[in-house]
Amino acid sequence: MNWQKIRRWTAMLSLLALSVSGFWGVDREWVYAGSLGAKFSTFMQTAFAVLGVLAAASLWYGHRWTRTLLYLWALTLILTGATAPVIWGDLGWGAGLLAAAISAVIAGTVVWIAPLPSPGAAFSRWRWLVAGAYAAAAVAVLAVTAQYAPLAVQGRQMEEFCRGLPVGITERELQALAEKEGYIANPGSDAKGGFLRIQDDASRGHYFCEARFKPDGRIDRINFTARAGD
Repeated sequence: MNWQKIRRWTAMLSLLALSVSGFWGVDREWVYAGSLGAKFSTFMQTAFAVLGVLAAASLWYGHRWTRTLLYLWALTLILTGATAPVIWGDLGWGAGLLAAAISAVIAGTVVWIAPLPSPGAAFSRWRWLVAGAYAAAAVAVLAVTAQYAPLAVQGRQMEEFCRGLPVGITERELQALAEKEGYIANPGSDAKGGFLRIQDDASRGHYFCEARFKPDGRIDRINFTARAGD
């Protein structure tokens, strides 16, 4: 096996491994992606996973679009790294920038390993425009993430609160616990009977929990709901 084949297989396996990591759990993220920022981050994750598979296949067949697919894959990987820790992990901008830098190193290494033909004259002329587009996209993503990341974080915190309730908690106890956490607990009723809705004013109604109780007043079930953002 010559050096070219080693590089090709290494790049292909790296792309496929990263795609598997990208597909892992993305279906759940789409369920909870209520804000524009969360949807963007989840779309980027889905895109880099799909593009990784396409780029690996293109490398295998030696297609002329391999370079373009790899560059698009690298961009979506970096944007996923920049936004995911802030939106889903509530880790702050330092973690987002660090993850973006690590993603850029990974993407650059895979692109460097992949055996690609020399870029044509047209690409050489436009390379700075491409670099500028990358930078503009990164700035836009950071701005969107700064605006919408708190909404996704608040939704995840409320989901954890609702799922971590003690077994057999009563309606009065749940209302007191919710208010202690800074949430608003409002009783209501519908065709199914009475319920207690727990909301966070800061989430603008995009996230809430709805608890229903047994005749003895103890909790029967509680559901977390995430609505699409505006």
